[in-house]
Amino acid sequence: MIRTFRPLRLPIGPRGCFAALVAVLILLTSCSSDTDPDEEPVLQHIALVAPVHAEEQGDAIRLGAEAAAKEYGLALDYVSLEPSDDEAEQLQAALKMLEKGASAILIDPASEAVLQELGDKAAAAGIPVIALNDERMTTGILSAIAINNEAAGRKAGEQLADLLEGRGTVAILRSDREDPDLIAREEGAKRAWSDIGGIEIAGGAACGKREDACWQAAKQLLDQGAVDGILALDIQASLGAAKEVARRKVQGEIKIVTFGSDLEQLQLLQDGVLHKLVVQNGFSTGYLGVEQAVKVMDGLRYDKPIVLETKVIDADNMFWMDNQKVLFPFVK
Repeated sequence: MIRTFRPLRLPIGPRGCFAALVAVLILLTSCSSDTDPDEEPVLQHIALVAPVHAEEQGDAIRLGAEAAAKEYGLALDYVSLEPSDDEAEQLQAALKMLEKGASAILIDPASEAVLQELGDKAAAAGIPVIALNDERMTTGILSAIAINNEAAGRKAGEQLADLLEGRGTVAILRSDREDPDLIAREEGAKRAWSDIGGIEIAGGAACGKREDACWQAAKQLLDQGAVDGILALDIQASLGAAKEVARRKVQGEIKIVTFGSDLEQLQLLQDGVLHKLVVQNGFSTGYLGVEQAVKVMDGLRYDKPIVLETKVIDADNMFWMDNQKVLFPFVK
């Protein structure tokens, strides 16, 4: 049996026209999507809190994070810090991004206390934190990207011993804060020297984040007696040591091995004041940080940090193409 349907006839006249118009609008509304096809999609926001006193290393991390955010279709909110800012300001900046509802937070923490407080509050808010250049995965820290600092310290110790041809007196210029990463570097170097056997440790000195304070510490260290080499555990320590060695006009005689790839360090490397740098790829740190944030937000969980390799840079190999990419990731 074939059924026929009569076409809908709307009344003629003003009321009929209005009824027809309403019917058409209802039909169009029900068939259209809820979003404007020309409207920009809402992106997830990843916050990257700048490291404290990180200089070029911080810039490299930011560039890597920006590249990954673009690839994954995310918005990156970079929170910069003033040169005078320290751990209190970094923590305040991170907590502010937490309050704003960031989808995830990336941070190279200035201290264990910063990481602990941020992790606790982020866990309560259900927002993942990714630690950069730090392997501690405490509460709320759902992924971490770092170098093996003990292995990096061993590498630095071996390089200093090699510069001294296996025999000599060395001193350590360390930080005045209890940083587990720097402690691991020192322990790695001491193990290397113990294995080599011909290296004597004369002592050491400590300083904070200020170059002048590290210069004074280096002066006190060298006043204690003659040393053949200095292991500086961070950037500011290396700059303070270099300044004092240059002031005494013994650059080249006292071998300095350190960590970092700050532009001033690279210049001192070229000038023969610093002799070896143990460096990591800051660009990769930032890129992998965003990549880990994406995976964590998708539900993946990690029980150990991602470990990055380090490279030894000196005046002879700093212009090799592979090393240029590590030292200057912003150069195409």
